[in-house]
Amino acid sequence: MSDAESSKESKKYVHNCTKCGTCCEKWSEVPIYIEDFQKWIADGTIHHVLPYLQLHETPPAYVRIILKKPETTDDPNPSGCPLYDYSNKICNVYSSMPIHCASYPLAYNGDKFYLVDNDSPGLGNGTMTAETLERAREKAREHFTAVSNTSAILPLLYTMIIAEIMKKSQEAMASLSEEDQKQLDELLSKSKDDEETEGDEEIKEETPPEETEGDEEIKEETPPEETEEDEWEDIEEDKDEEKEE
Repeated sequence: MSDAESSKESKKYVHNCTKCGTCCEKWSEVPIYIEDFQKWIADGTIHHVLPYLQLHETPPAYVRIILKKPETTDDPNPSGCPLYDYSNKICNVYSSMPIHCASYPLAYNGDKFYLVDNDSPGLGNGTMTAETLERAREKAREHFTAVSNTSAILPLLYTMIIAEIMKKSQEAMASLSEEDQKQLDELLSKSKDDEETEGDEEIKEETPPEETEGDEEIKEETPPEETEEDEWEDIEEDKDEEKEE
């Protein structure tokens, strides 16, 4: 085998999941795409993932859907994926895992394939046939398509939903009677006053009393208190004087 062939062989992509949980335990947020929803609705998995779905908005217009654990104090693995069974070291939806996980660690940018994690425990583990390698590449292509589709569609859907919610809210406000409107204004005003009062109390608790000039003068004029050691030294001095006399 030539040096060129040897170099090419050493760079061949080989990855087989070891099911060690390393990746699942470190992902606190798992990106979810529209294609994931299509798959989960079709196979019934949606009921398992729905409690953990969150919508995150990053200004000015970037919106994404993620899987994230609710914050609890008794969770043995608070930073991990919510679908990962920490005790049994297995994904609860392994046969229908998110596209993000299924394609990992291989990625595709529309032109070439590359690794998103060079430290994955599965890299170099075992061997891969031509068929399994092609399946890995296909997963990476699916991930690239899912990212592109979701990035294009989700912000538009989100904007439309928010606009519809605001419209319904305005219609509801317009339909209120004068009496209902008055009661609502009073509630909002009272809530605002309560918040301001709480804020004032917090400021009072945190702000230490200011020292006046009188306090500073008293501090300057007051001599330091004598300690037992000082008193003992005075006594010793008196005794020495008595001896000299």
